Amino acid sequence: MWQVYAPNGEPIAGEGWDSALDNPEKTGSDKIVGIAIVFLYRFNEEGVLEFLWQRRSDKVDRYPGDYDISAGGHVNLGESLVEAAIREAHEEIGAEITAEDLQFMIEAQFNRNRFAWVYAVDWTRRPDEFTFDDGEVSEVKWVPYAEMEDFRKQYAKKPLSEDSFTFTTIRMWLEMHGMI
Repeated sequence: MWQVYAPNGEPIAGEGWDSALDNPEKTGSDKIVGIAIVFLYRFNEEGVLEFLWQRRSDKVDRYPGDYDISAGGHVNLGESLVEAAIREAHEEIGAEITAEDLQFMIEAQFNRNRFAWVYAVDWTRRPDEFTFDDGEVSEVKWVPYAEMEDFRKQYAKKPLSEDSFTFTTIRMWLEMHGMI
């Protein structure tokens, strides 16, 4: 069960969406579900800012072989956003992160059925070892920030390849924090 949210982004206690019913936007439901997104970034040995992208497995039913953000997925019923972000990072790429690692970037309603909370995690000087235990991810790739816009448009899954709002907001966040 996925957590259901009110139009203002607040979770509705005890109300969930049966994930077996597929995404609410496909069924015509007016329920809003939440997504926790984690973007890992680092400054490499040359001081270049890079973001980690995951390549979706060819075996998944949605967007096989396309690139996606570092990790992310639906918030489970009763789960906090932070718990969901930590769980998704561990499940998808084997990244061990804590609540203290998460840096809030943006909250946005992406369509009438989805709120998303985007977090950044500084991966500078951390091990470059990732595991793909749940079968959703086939590989990861560090992409220099200067190339990220072109990479996103060319290789990312369709909704993400067309999402200029989120990436404009990420650029603003990076500017506010003096990273670019």
